[in-house]
Amino acid sequence: MLLGSLVICTVLVGIQSRTTEQRDEFATFLPAVSSNALESNDVAGDEPPPHTEYAKMARYLVHKAEWVSMGSLSTVDAIKGYPMVNVIAVADSARGEKSTGTLYFYLTMLDYTAQDLSKDNRLTVLLSMDQDLYCSKRGVDPMEPTCARIMISGRAVKLEDGNEEFNFGKDAMFSRHPAAQKWLSTHNFFLCKLEITQIAVLDWYGGPHYVTVDEYMKADPDAQAVTLKMAQPEFEREDDGRTITLKIKKGSTVRHINLEV
Repeated sequence: MLLGSLVICTVLVGIQSRTTEQRDEFATFLPAVSSNALESNDVAGDEPPPHTEYAKMARYLVHKAEWVSMGSLSTVDAIKGYPMVNVIAVADSARGEKSTGTLYFYLTMLDYTAQDLSKDNRLTVLLSMDQDLYCSKRGVDPMEPTCARIMISGRAVKLEDGNEEFNFGKDAMFSRHPAAQKWLSTHNFFLCKLEITQIAVLDWYGGPHYVTVDEYMKADPDAQAVTLKMAQPEFEREDDGRTITLKIKKGSTVRHINLEV
């Protein structure tokens, strides 16, 4: 029994030693942990806009997105012309900066998405509000229409190195995805942006709503909600001790009131 125990201990020590060595070797391939890796990209207090503000909802989801599901038309012989999908890291601005509405992303010809888009640069991206588990944490299934999602279709455009937009997109990607700096030196990644053709927003029951590019670009997801002040002259307040009634005066610019009880 004693000899058997010694043999087992020796084997376990050997396995642990090899596992540690393998882990140390593998660690050289891992990206450095970023200090902002777990930070969220807050937008207007990190609360989504009302579901009826479709353009603002689209901008909100784009600005929060760290990655998208990107669909292309496959160029692989066995499935040529079939829809193909991939996960692509994106950024519409540097972390903590204001929304631009334009999605920037890196591609490499070693990956099938870039190969597909080099033949036909049409694509569609899907973004879900549940990317950071916003819906799941509130008990809403990601497939429910009340868990907002958008489908943006357009074309991938490669940006030329050296101009102002290229530098902006590069800085945005490096801010959100520090590992991207290594992609450039090892796999010949190149910077692209999505030129939008159509935006479909599904954030409530009744089917998708379509937002024009002009409406989308004019929307401002960074605008903070207005805090209601009872002394504000635009309101009349009645309070019987149990119920508070607010009456918006004619001509007021206020359109929405959010109340928490």
